Amino acid sequence: MLARTYGLVRFEKLNIKNMTASAKGTVEQPGKKVRQKAGLNRAILAQGWGLLRQRTEHKAPGRVEDVPAPFTSLRCSACGWIEKKSRKSQADFVCVSCGFTCNADENAATNVAAGQSGFPRPRRLAGAGGTTAATGRSSVREPQPSRVGIPLS
Repeated sequence: MLARTYGLVRFEKLNIKNMTASAKGTVEQPGKKVRQKAGLNRAILAQGWGLLRQRTEHKAPGRVEDVPAPFTSLRCSACGWIEKKSRKSQADFVCVSCGFTCNADENAATNVAAGQSGFPRPRRLAGAGGTTAATGRSSVREPQPSRVGIPLS
């Protein structure tokens, strides 16, 4: 159904192997919270993320795309600004640049759906009057959802 409904299906390229690595430590000196980490690893592996992506590729060959995972949860889906301070909590996202507010998972999903890789742009310090020295434009910007590539309706 997913492959027939949409022309392109995007997945966040997660490194599942690294995510499910065992907790550090040895038999003599085990690491902290080893049992909890083992439970988390089981839960991640039980979801079958890799298998879902693989089967989607079989159902829709050539229409599956991977989006790099870094910074997808820190990028504002409205203005594209990447800032660690925008992620207020596990659930809340408030952009420090444009003030856009939404659920953090919805923001990340919007970025993945739009194919927004999370590579940060170079930072410029604001000069006097709130303008950036390099471009002379105002550093206070309104949200620009058209840049994300997802129509709002």
